[in-house]
Amino acid sequence: MKTIINEWQLDCRLNKALNQHHRADFSLWLAFLSPAIDEMAEFHTPTLEPAITKADLYAKLSLIRARDFAWQEDDLAKLTRQSEALSSGSVSQLKLQQYLTEGPLVLVDDNKKLASELIQNLDAHSKRRRDGSKMARSEADPTALYDILQELQQNTAA
Repeated sequence: MKTIINEWQLDCRLNKALNQHHRADFSLWLAFLSPAIDEMAEFHTPTLEPAITKADLYAKLSLIRARDFAWQEDDLAKLTRQSEALSSGSVSQLKLQQYLTEGPLVLVDDNKKLASELIQNLDAHSKRRRDGSKMARSEADPTALYDILQELQQNTAA
């Protein structure tokens, strides 16, 4: 089955359903279309060029960058100190140690990892966008407009 993203893939089905007052067909074809604005036939998002100079606000304001969620080199020493704080002190010592030095939350930080239940509930357009595949657009035929206008003129003359 071919994925339908925008109106140019439906040819004139959407327009015919609208003109002939077939609400059910119009609703069906409209439901097939992707809800993403940048994939609509009218919009062509321009390619953005990255900014050449980027101000580092962290350096200007003397802020410490937030740590990544993944395991880092010095995390073993941090977790050892937290373990010693728990064994020598109490839960309050452990909490203080955790607040002072944050530990890792996951072993490997993977932004694209989603739960399988969540992936199964995605619609077809979201799955396609997550995979990164894009539909190839066919070039418009300017001579086809002349044929359509001739056909319309014959229909109105009859």
